[in-house]
Order: sequence, then structure tokens, then C-alpha cells
Amino acid sequence: MLSVGARRFSVLSDASVSAAPYCIGFAFRKGDVPAGTGLTTSAGAIQVTVRNTWPDGSARIAEIAGSLTLTAGVPLAVYLRPGSSASGVALNTADLKRTGVTAQIGCGTFGSVSWSGADWDSPFMQWTAGPVMSSWIYRKPVGSDAHLVAWLEVRLFSNGAVDVLPWIENGYIAVPAPANKSTTYAFSLNGSERFSRAIDLKHHQRTPLIAGSALSYWNVSDPALRFQHDAQYLMSTEMVPTYFAQMGGAAGAVSGLPTGYLPLQQGSFNYDSDNMASTGYQDPIGLLPQHDVLYLVGGSFDVYPAVVRNGYSAGRYAIHYRDEATNRPLRFSQHAHRVISDSQGFKDNGASVTGLRTPVATGGNPPGWDCAHSPSVGYMAYLITGRWYFMEEVLFAATANFLGNGSNDALRDGAKGLVQTATDAWQTRSCAWDWRSKIQALAVVPETDATLRNELTTCVINNVDHFHTRYVARPNNPYGWILPGETYNGTVSEIAIWQQDFVTAVFGWAISLDLPLDAPTKSKLGEFFQWKARSVTMRLGTRADWWYINADPYTIKTGTSLNIASFAAGTGPWPSSVNAVYRATFTPPPGWMGASEGLLAGEYDTGFWARAMWGNLQPAIAYAVRHGAADAIEGYERMLGASNWAAVAAGFNARPVWSVAPAPRSPSWAASVPLHRWIEVPGTSGAGGAAINAWGTLVHVPGTGLLVSPANGGHTDSSDNRVSSIDLLQDRPAWSVPIAASSAADVRSNVDYYADNKPVSRHGYHHAHFIAQRRRVMLFGAAAWYVNGGTGYAVDGHSVTNTWAWDAPGTWPRLAEGRGFGSAHDPVTGNVWTSAGWRWNQATNTWAQVARFPVAWRWPVSYDPARRRFFTLQFGDGQGFDLARGVVASIFDPDTGAQTPITFNPSAALSQFVADAPTYAALDYDPHHDRFLFYDGQGATAGRVYVITPREGTMWDMRILTLEGSGPGATPSAGINGRFRYVPALRGFVVLPQMSSNIFFFRTG
Repeated sequence: MLSVGARRFSVLSDASVSAAPYCIGFAFRKGDVPAGTGLTTSAGAIQVTVRNTWPDGSARIAEIAGSLTLTAGVPLAVYLRPGSSASGVALNTADLKRTGVTAQIGCGTFGSVSWSGADWDSPFMQWTAGPVMSSWIYRKPVGSDAHLVAWLEVRLFSNGAVDVLPWIENGYIAVPAPANKSTTYAFSLNGSERFSRAIDLKHHQRTPLIAGSALSYWNVSDPALRFQHDAQYLMSTEMVPTYFAQMGGAAGAVSGLPTGYLPLQQGSFNYDSDNMASTGYQDPIGLLPQHDVLYLVGGSFDVYPAVVRNGYSAGRYAIHYRDEATNRPLRFSQHAHRVISDSQGFKDNGASVTGLRTPVATGGNPPGWDCAHSPSVGYMAYLITGRWYFMEEVLFAATANFLGNGSNDALRDGAKGLVQTATDAWQTRSCAWDWRSKIQALAVVPETDATLRNELTTCVINNVDHFHTRYVARPNNPYGWILPGETYNGTVSEIAIWQQDFVTAVFGWAISLDLPLDAPTKSKLGEFFQWKARSVTMRLGTRADWWYINADPYTIKTGTSLNIASFAAGTGPWPSSVNAVYRATFTPPPGWMGASEGLLAGEYDTGFWARAMWGNLQPAIAYAVRHGAADAIEGYERMLGASNWAAVAAGFNARPVWSVAPAPRSPSWAASVPLHRWIEVPGTSGAGGAAINAWGTLVHVPGTGLLVSPANGGHTDSSDNRVSSIDLLQDRPAWSVPIAASSAADVRSNVDYYADNKPVSRHGYHHAHFIAQRRRVMLFGAAAWYVNGGTGYAVDGHSVTNTWAWDAPGTWPRLAEGRGFGSAHDPVTGNVWTSAGWRWNQATNTWAQVARFPVAWRWPVSYDPARRRFFTLQFGDGQGFDLARGVVASIFDPDTGAQTPITFNPSAALSQFVADAPTYAALDYDPHHDRFLFYDGQGATAGRVYVITPREGTMWDMRILTLEGSGPGATPSAGINGRFRYVPALRGFVVLPQMSSNIFFFRTG
């Protein structure tokens, strides 16, 4: 699971460019940009055009335009910060004309169209208006052809640069005699031909007139910029799912992405034999297709152009049904009973109650569209580019699925647009992917597009009402099964449970999207999801119910006699218990069935599970956990605690499409906390009895609200080696003790382990970390162990899921005297560094000295995820000695081993810092503002937080953060150490000054 990340994007150019214009899309986390808030960047002013807002009025999806100066091959990180957005008179079509730009689209024997001079005065619509960039959509029918239309999306920048995306389209709903349009198509900009190619454009296809590496055409030198949005932040918005596949782990898949574009190419829609109906695992099938998921986990600038090209490739499918009356995607209310005709490239199209069909097409079909196996199209491309073209692509998919479904009340029910299953007519997976297309469309359609937005809103409400009425408002099965849309033996006694998982996941995503629905509908959606989630949570239970190790059968058996009518009516008869379903499903037991607690079982080897039912299950259980479904977290932790889970998880790195993890939730105590105000979290004192006052630390488990106190104590302060924990994402968080302390009879002095083989208590300082790759809290050395204050060098770890337990002594290689303690942790690799330059390589579980530090540092140390380096800051040696050294700061690059001293501009804050002479202090990174926060908390420094702002050079800034409210009391003389932590799920910092205190918190984002 990943942290929230930062509001930033990175840019790369292969050539050095000055003031290069750019425009991208950007999704914001709810509440991060309140209504009326301006934004600027670390690289200059920007224009922000908000397309959609969250229900609280904050920005959801926006288009960002500006200009950048880049050095060839050097990525530039651009941070979005509160400030004044670009202002001034919006660019208009007169400005566009003044550039002298001309455009022409030639369509061979069908004719040609062109734009110049006064043609620019009459756009089809204006998409963006602003002083940095304005954009318009233009269209012209080609010659006398009734179907062929040429389109342009034109962006004008304030420096006179013009960016043009040209495309041709052959798709109307009801115009008679649709046919293929085969000819040579050409595009010219300012009289220079940019494209010419023979294309056989089938019915209801469209394609940009692009060939090669270009993504659009410019009247100036193409800036050819490649972008990377902060994947962690983008996932935290929940506009996309959260993925747990390791960053960079999908390198092989990234290298297979398209590096160029040709009209109607297959791109990454790599279904077997280019057949969307192909059975088995296919890369494009999922909440997002794998080629879009790679933008979130691939860690490469090469993915951005590939996402755009695949967005263009979606035009090859016959899903572009444009209403000739409005020249927009269709309105459901205007086509209540129209259905796509047979043999028109839409698999399993239904019947029309009134017999109203789309006109029969000639000239061959495009590659077939099969809702049951269909991918998400246009959605990710729109989020990261902001292009109108891709927004409409999302709408076309939703409206094509509407037209392809039968119009009777067992299917879409006329204009209602229901996605319900119908046995042997609309499969369970069709329901899932149809619903995905509807919620994506509602999520992206701009608020200014009121007509289409209202149509989609009504459709979503209709579906929520339908599912709630059928499965929640009246009695139905208690197992979360919707009526299966597929049969395997002519009855409904078998259920393809993996298809049910698809439905569970997409309805969970619908809640996370916080769609513009009224309160009663949202309540019904939540109630239906809680019922639906049972279909996955019940399969991750104990041996007495459904043993979680066998959670992934292809089908389950109900063990009762059910027919379609009784299933739909909710009358059953239903199985008597979850265990009855389990026994029926595994009688007779398949050869792969597991029988060992803690060892997941499956039909294939673990390397294939990412492409099979264990993979299909992940999004369903992830959203069940995210939305607090009954028994979800317990089942999820059983799965993660399995001894072979690491091998299972590794399989998702190469095939990440199903690697969905729970996004963190916000607890009620933090729901309305304003920015930069101290609050006290009630009921959180005591630290679970842990002796944290003895230089103790806390470890945060990423992706959760879990804080862990591991064996804090040591010296003569305490022999108590308990592990205590608290989950701050709970509405009423409270401490627990998942690993009890050793008994008094087992306690020994001056040893690494007590008689029960549990690690000795020790001063935690900054030497404990959560190693995500190993899914455990690990302690790197026992500084000031019990009793005499000497030092031990054992490395220990314990699990944090399922049954918490310490690893056996010797599991991890020891440090040695003089090598320091593990005080710096790189979450990307899992590696841990000591102040003596020794590195623990988590992948190989070995120690090696790989660096020497000319600027000696001890702690605190914080990892900078934006720049992939460490920042260290202390006064003297950080422990009250060597004070003549004064302020000691440095940055360290773990990839190169280079260390660079950092100094600070003179300021009142710096003077105060010197006067404080902090000891045993804490430091962590604030991703919302690209800064570090430093905390001492002893004596008069209690509540004083220092802000360290990185700069391009080695001279940085320091100031004191202005915080409202009553802050925490002073820490003991042993200091705060690792008890000042940024918790991404809470978007802020937690402070535990001492054992007797409650936890304090302030938000930064």
C-alpha cells in the first residue's frame, strides 16, 4: 500500500527547451483545493480550469496550462501550491486568427475541409478559456457524405503556439446506410503536410490523423514533453484505484507499450487474436486496463505517451454513436428503445421492445466490442491530458453499452440504462464493466455539460434504486450474490464467483468516486455494497466457515435447488450457512484444495495467481476493506498473513492489473479538522503500557493508520518488551497489545533475547521501520538495551497482520559494533542505512558498507520521495554533545552515495533553532507542500514545529510553522525521537509527547 504522495507532476524533454507550453489534466483529492483557492507552482504561474468538483465544492478534475524551461534529459518536478493562478484577459478566436494558423483535412474522393481566417470564428464549442491557454473544438462534414466528419481540438497558448489534434469520425446513430470510408486521408498545418495515409474507416470508428511518435501537431517546434503525475497522490484521490504492485516492477510490460501510433492500431488492446471475446486472462480487462495501470506503477516517463496512444487506439472499436441531432454522445432519454443492429461489431447485442434498431451497416465491421470483456477506454488518458477528445471517448463507451443492451425490463429497461444481469443474455461481468463505464462517464462529464450530466446522473440513480430494491429492501440471499448472468449447467446452482468479485469491486469504486448523487441514493449505494461485499468477505473466513486458504474457486456451488425466478425474487431456497456453501463447492475436493493453515492454495502455481482468481479477488476485498464491510479487514489480514503471500504478491509486479489495495479511509475524529490546527485525539493516552518515555519510537505502517510501539524500554528504565499498537483510522482509536511482554521469569540482563526468544527491550530512537517488502516492523540494532545501557546489534522483526509474532532469532543478519544503527529507510527499495554508511539490502538480506559520510550524522533522517534522497538535520550530534558543530544538515543520494552539506538562509527561525539546541528530535516529509517538518518538543519548544523548505541549491530556508489551537505538552528529557510522524491517510502529522499523553494531530493537506 502506498502513501498519499504530493500534488506534483514531473516533466521530461529529450531536448533543452525554453518556455515550452504545456497542458495536462490533474485530479485532486477531495478537500485539497477548496472552492475559490488559487494554485501556483514551483516552476511559475499556471492556469487552472476546474472541470468537476467534489460534493464539498473542492476541485476534483482540472486542466492545468503553463510553460516550462527544461534541460535535455533532466526531469523537472513541478509542485502545485496554494497561490495566485494566472490572471488576465482570456485568449479568444481573434488571437487564434492572428497566429495565421491554417488547417486542412483531406479525405480523398470524399472531399476535404479546411480552416483559416474567419473559419476560426465559429467553433463547435469552446472547451477552455484563459490567459495562458484557450481551446476550441471545430467540426466540418466532409463533402456530401452523410456520415464522415472532420474534427479538430485546437489549443492556443499565450506565446502564439498552437497545438492541434485532428481526427475523422464515421459514427452517427440513426443516419441511414452507414458504411466504411476507405480512402487516403491527409492533414496539413500551415500548408505543410503532416500526415497522409490510406485508412479503411469502418462504421462507428474514429481515429486521430497521427502517425509516428507525435501525439498532436504544433505550429512551432513540438515540445514533445513527457509527463509523470505523482502516482501515489493520484491514487489517493480515489479517482483511480490504489495498486500495490511495486514501482518499476512492471518494466517488462512497460517496454512492450506502443512507442508510436498508426490509425486504428491495436496498441495495447492485446486480446488473443485481436478478439475481445477471447477467454481467460487478458491484459486490458480490469477496473483499468493494464496499460493504464502501468502509469501508476511503471515508474517511467515512457508510459505517458503510451496512455495517449492507447486512448487513440480505442477509436478502432464500433462504439462511437454520435447523435446527429446534437453532435454529442447520445442522451438515454432520447433513445429509450434503440438497440444496435445484429452483426454490427457489438457482441451479444440485445433486442428492442419496439423493434427500433440502428441502421444496418455495410463495408465490414471493426474489431468486435464485447461488454463482458471490455476495457476502460479514454478514462486515464483524460485524467492526465485534460483533452475533450478523451472525455468524449469515456462517454462513447457508456452510451455504446447502453445501445448494445436489450431494451426490455429484464435488461436495460428502456431509458433507465440498467446494467442488471440477465441469465444467458447479460453476464455478471457485463454488469460490472457496463457499470464501470457509467460511473466513469458521470465522474468525467464536466459540470458545464448539464444535459449529459443529468442523463448520466439519472442512469446511475436508476441502477442504485434497482439493485437496492432487489437485494436489500426485500429479503434475498445473505451471501452477496446477484443473479448470475451466465450458467454452466443450465441452472443457477453454480456461480462464477470471480465475476461476482468484479461487480463488488466496481460498486465499491462507485462509492469512492463520491459521485454527484443525492443523499438517499448514496445511502442506498452504501447499503447495497455492504450486502454485496459479503460474496468476497465470506470466502476469507476461518476453517469453521469458509477457510480463507481456498478462497479462489472458479465456480461455487450453492448446494440447493434454485431457478432463475426464485433467485431473482429472493425466495431461494438458500444454503443454510457459509460452511454449507464451502462444503458443497469442494465436494468432491479438487486436487489443488489446500489443507494447511497459513498457506494459500490455488489451481495454478503462485506466479500465475495474479492472472487468475486470486487476482480477480483483490479489487473486491480491497474495496470491502476500504468501506468497512463486515469481516473485511479480518479476512484481508488472514490473506496477507499467509506464509506464501509474498510469493503471490510478487506475481502482480509483472501483471499489475488486479493488484488493487484498500485506499485509506478518514475516521470521524479527523473528518472536519481544519488545516494547521492542533487537536487532541481523545482516548489515546497510555501507549498501551509501552515504556515509550525511555527514548521510545513509533513505526507507521504505510497505507493504514496503524502506529506500532515495538519493544520500547531498555537500560534501567524498563525490561518490558511488549508490542503495542493503535489504529488512528478508527473512529475511536484505542491502544492494544498484539504481542505481550515477556514474563518476569524470562527477563535477562544485557542479552539480545530473553529466555522466551523474544527480543530484549531497548531505546527505540529512530531505529525501527516498517519494511513493506517484508510486511513487518523491523528493529535495526538494540541501542541502550536492558539493563546496563550497553548496545546490542541484533536485527529483529515482527508481523503486523493475522497473528502478530516475532521472527525467530537469527532470521535477520546482525549489525556489528561500529556500524551504527539503522536510522534511514528507503521505502522504495526497503533498504535501511546506518549513519556509518552500512546498508541492509532487503532484497538479499545482507549488510555491506557502501558509503562514508564526510558530514557525520546520527538522526533524525527523513526520506524525500520527490527526489529519492535522504535529508538529515541535527544540532551538534543530535544528542546534546558536540554542540560546537552547530546546525548540521545534509542530503544523501542512496543511488550514487553522494552526500552534500546543506546550510540555511539567515532567519528568526534559524536563530531560534540554534537557541533551542534540539536533542532527540524528529523529522518527517510533508508531501502536500514539498517540505520537511522538524520537531523537538522539550521544555519551551513544546508545540514548536520548524519548516524546512528545499531549494535547488544547497542554501535552504527555515521558518516556524504557524499552528492554531492548544498543542501538546513537553516531552521528557529523552525527547520525541520517532514519535512525530506524517500519516498519509490522515493528511497530517501525529505527535505522542509521552506515555501519559493523548496523541496530538494537525493537518497539512
